[in-house]
Amino acid sequence: MTRHVLRLVALLLVCLGTGSVQAREPLLLIGIDGLRWDIIDRHPAPVLRALAAGGVRSQGLVPVMPSKTFPNFYAIATGLYPEHNGVLDNASYDEVLDKSFRMSDQDDARWFEGEPIWITAERQGVSTATMFWVGSGVENQGLRPRYWHPFDGSVSNAARVRQVLDWFALPQAERPAFVSVYFEAIDTASHEFGVDSPQEREAVAAVDASIGEMLAGLEALGLREQLNVMVVGDHGMTNLDAERIVYLDDYLDVSTLSSLYSPQLSGERQGNAVFAAWHGAPDQIETLYQALALAHPALSVFRQAQFPDWFHQGHPQRAPDLILMPEPGWMVSKRGVPYGGPRANHGFSPHERDMHASFIANGPAFLAAQVVEPFELVHLYNLMARLLDIEPAPNDGDPARILPLLAPGR
Repeated sequence: MTRHVLRLVALLLVCLGTGSVQAREPLLLIGIDGLRWDIIDRHPAPVLRALAAGGVRSQGLVPVMPSKTFPNFYAIATGLYPEHNGVLDNASYDEVLDKSFRMSDQDDARWFEGEPIWITAERQGVSTATMFWVGSGVENQGLRPRYWHPFDGSVSNAARVRQVLDWFALPQAERPAFVSVYFEAIDTASHEFGVDSPQEREAVAAVDASIGEMLAGLEALGLREQLNVMVVGDHGMTNLDAERIVYLDDYLDVSTLSSLYSPQLSGERQGNAVFAAWHGAPDQIETLYQALALAHPALSVFRQAQFPDWFHQGHPQRAPDLILMPEPGWMVSKRGVPYGGPRANHGFSPHERDMHASFIANGPAFLAAQVVEPFELVHLYNLMARLLDIEPAPNDGDPARILPLLAPGR
């Protein structure tokens, strides 16, 4: 029999025995904002270290560009690069809609294109639950996760853990096969206090303890042995300082920038950007390019026609006309804008080591005690589809890239 036929036979046996299609190995996806590739080696994290030691860990998880939260958590969910899922940055401009999307627009379905894993699962009769994942609060193809919560940063880690356990404690016919949960405390601490700060250390310990509570609760429910767990970061982090700033007004009249769009450098946010995307008329863009292209050794400038393929910013309505990319640890700003932080940031080239995130997986589907090479996070969608035994939607990931993570026969 082919592998596909064997899957169908197994599913039929499950249905005959239980009257439910939910009797499959459940998948828990844990998203940790700012979980840099090496952070559990730099700070005490006994739970995450144990998951890694007993499962599979990558040397790094390579983000999409820019290495920011919204583009990367949505790329994980869809397996699509930003040019194909519409989320090109934490804030971006749609020229056709004449609409600026920002993180406060999490409930605007026009921003989120493509098909996230929870919709793929729901379309195929597999129920899902999401706790604050980017893009999970909008209707997609007339569907939503069976259980979901709009993002609320005031909800404690303990409350998030309780919600996950409550979902897994449901009767089997009501229990989701896929559950995702998101924690932002590490990213917040790293931004405010810096990489390797005591506050970052405390945040790692707190999130690690929350994951420990969650796993203990799943053990008490009798689900731990059959549970597949994936822990993913969205990007890394690197320290900044006020001595590494490229001031744009040293090279051009910044008043001319008012007709262009960049959320980091517009009137809404006055400066100190680590990635800036501009939209404007061709003559304005060319003037900006010529003024800045050779301005500073720590600054790279790209016109849309010259974007490297790995940018994956070529969305038909949202592709910026110009991108400014400072070197890691540098910012672009305007003189007179005070710099009071953040102490650390991300958003730099995904090829930079400090921008790589963590990937840890543990459970019956995964290899044990294995370390693998870094890989791009767009491949994770295919991995989740395989674990849930569902057919993936079209995506940018390579199914072969996830095979080194899986136990024999999986």
